[in-house]
Amino acid sequence: MDYTRGISFSQIMDETPHSADSLQEKSFAGFLLGVKRLMDFSFSMFFLLAAWPLLLLVSTTVKLSSPGPVFFRQERVGLRGRSFLIYKFRTMFHTDSQKDHKAYIRYLLHEGIGAESKPDLLERYINHVQSYVTPVGALLRATSLDELPQMINILSGRMSLVGPRPHPVYEVQAYKPWYFRRLEVKPGLTGWSKINLRLTPENYEESILYDLWYVDHWNLLLDLKIILMTIPYVLSMRDVY
Repeated sequence: MDYTRGISFSQIMDETPHSADSLQEKSFAGFLLGVKRLMDFSFSMFFLLAAWPLLLLVSTTVKLSSPGPVFFRQERVGLRGRSFLIYKFRTMFHTDSQKDHKAYIRYLLHEGIGAESKPDLLERYINHVQSYVTPVGALLRATSLDELPQMINILSGRMSLVGPRPHPVYEVQAYKPWYFRRLEVKPGLTGWSKINLRLTPENYEESILYDLWYVDHWNLLLDLKIILMTIPYVLSMRDVY
C-alpha cells in the first residue's frame, strides 16, 4: 500500500530540482545500486546463518522475561511509499498504547525547528518509554540487539544496511511535502541521521535534513563510513528511546 496520502510520488520527485543525468551516469548509478544490494544480501544471509544461536538466545530470554510475543511488529513505510512490516525483539511490556509517541511525533511534525521550545513533551515521551521498557529490553535497546530481526527485511530487499529510519505509517501520513524525498532510497538498519542523532531528536526536522543529505550524497564509500561509525555507537551502549 502507498502511504503518500494520495500525493503522486513521481510528482513529488519531479517537483524537486535535480540536475540532468546522462544515460551513462544513470547506468553507472544503477550498477552501484546493484553492488549495494549484493552487499546487503550477502551480509544479511551470512549474519542470519552465523548468528542463529544468538538470535535463539535473545528470543528465549525475551519470551521468559515477560509475558507477550517475542517480536514487535509494526507497519512502516519504505522505498517510494511502499509499506512493509518491521520485526524487532520486543523490548517493552506487551501493550498497544502508542498515544504518547503519536502525540510527540505529531507535535514535532507541526512545530519543526521550534520543537525544542517544548522540552516537557520530550521528557514525557522518555518517561513513557522508560515506564514500559523491560529490564531485558533496556539491555537490548542499549546494545541495539533488538534491531537484529530486521536482517530479514534486508535479506528480502525491503530494507538496506544503510538508509533513513523507516517511519511508522502515522508519521508519513503527516509529512510535509518536502519530507517525502527521504523515501527515494530504501530505509536502513543504520544511517546518517541515526549515528548523528542517536536519541530521539527534539528537533524533528534536523533528522529529516540528515536523511536528505544522505539521499543527495549517497555512494558506497559513504555507506561503508556509516557502517564503521555505527560500531562505536553500538559499543558505547547509549540510551535509546
